[in-house]
Amino acid sequence: MIPPSIRPRKTPPGLRISLDSSLDDLCRPTRGSSTICAKLVTVRQGRKEAVVLSLTKPAIIGRDPDRCSYIVTDTSVSSVHCKLYAVRSPNGGVIVSCQDLSRNGIHLNGQHIRKTCIILMDGDVLELPNSLAFTCVHIWKESRNKITIFDPTPPVQPSHKHIGGYIVTSQCLGTGSFATVHLALDPVKHRQVACKSIRTKKEYEVGQVMKEVRILMTIRHPNINEIYDTEEDKNFIHIFLQLCTGGDLFTYITDHPSTGNRLCEAEAKYVMFQLLKGLNYLHDNMISHRDLKPENILLYSPGPYPRILIADFGLARPNAYQETFNVCGTVSYLPPEGVLALDHKHLGYVGMPADCWSAGVILFIMLSGSHPFDYGCSSDSSSDWFTHIQESRALSEGSQLSQSYVHNESKLKARIIDGRAEFRPYLWKDLKDARLLVESLLVHNHLLRATARSALQNKWIDCELDELESLYDRRILAAVETA
Repeated sequence: MIPPSIRPRKTPPGLRISLDSSLDDLCRPTRGSSTICAKLVTVRQGRKEAVVLSLTKPAIIGRDPDRCSYIVTDTSVSSVHCKLYAVRSPNGGVIVSCQDLSRNGIHLNGQHIRKTCIILMDGDVLELPNSLAFTCVHIWKESRNKITIFDPTPPVQPSHKHIGGYIVTSQCLGTGSFATVHLALDPVKHRQVACKSIRTKKEYEVGQVMKEVRILMTIRHPNINEIYDTEEDKNFIHIFLQLCTGGDLFTYITDHPSTGNRLCEAEAKYVMFQLLKGLNYLHDNMISHRDLKPENILLYSPGPYPRILIADFGLARPNAYQETFNVCGTVSYLPPEGVLALDHKHLGYVGMPADCWSAGVILFIMLSGSHPFDYGCSSDSSSDWFTHIQESRALSEGSQLSQSYVHNESKLKARIIDGRAEFRPYLWKDLKDARLLVESLLVHNHLLRATARSALQNKWIDCELDELESLYDRRILAAVETA
């Protein structure tokens, strides 16, 4: 990946990761690596065969025996036709995805798909043109959601609805207090999309949501989740979004227990570089996100050194240079001025510096596996903080507050307001430049805090800017241009 001295901690001295390295070779072991998550079953020459997927081992289908794990010799199949992954999903199940790498595409349940990554649900049929058809079987089942637009619960057999020009399926990708996200198909563009359906009760709520959506539909950046279209009906606003198939950053970070639930420095730098580029674009357009956290940073597709997309703009604000008195976001990622404004309604804060504080917290988490103001964790474990975050997620889905959650949140708020980030020497002694960047973002006075633009010029980023830009151009910009 990035050739200088940054590398995974167990890398032998002298070993460098070049830009020509296969990034799949850099994948680290993850929890449950021996668990089979799914299989794709086909019948060839009268015999049943299966392509088996686990969390650590993608499968490649194609004609090239040196590069593919499942060989199909039909001339209509490309040398490397498609790549299959299984990754953990934010709600505890798995995401099975297929990346089309072919010259003539694939078919999903009879719909033609080209040059994109799709999600395969249990029972879906993936067909190589004029060749084999595979039925996807999920061995690790997703939990069923209780509240969706497919009332009262998702049907036992997959169903679908036509909303505008899209086919929205009953397959639920996520749910919260006010919205659900379903898998949908855009038959005109030959791609899957995500349909976020927001339940609205009052007429003014519809206008408020649509105002935000119209602003965000003008945004185009490789690291920001794109809104394609919207539809309204009596009870819902449906937002059609760019589909991401790699899960979220929080799940990706916590899926590395062997390294202390943290990323290697090189990978954290590549992710942070993208995050700052996306933030800088938003702030240049006077938009603040106001709920920036690893759960709202999506991985476009599975694999190491991922392309990330900033998502979930439900709390975003235009004219972000103006002070707001409407505090929103997650306490763990709020700046001191935001935490103070929670309990003192006459106080306000500005969205753009708040985003930069949140980015500093995210970088700290990626490099250390813990929260900068969660001093309660032992030196070798961040389980207390991760438990707190998991409960915070449950709250967004309507669960009740526990006494321990309230107590921990109160301590965390006090530390954010008055305390300093805790940099444990054994983790940060070799990360001096990265620490300087974190410290510049976690400045209590928002007027002195680093901006997204100045953070991109930090020494930790700048010392490898050419390598970062080269990788970004090859893996992200090139993919966007050919999409």
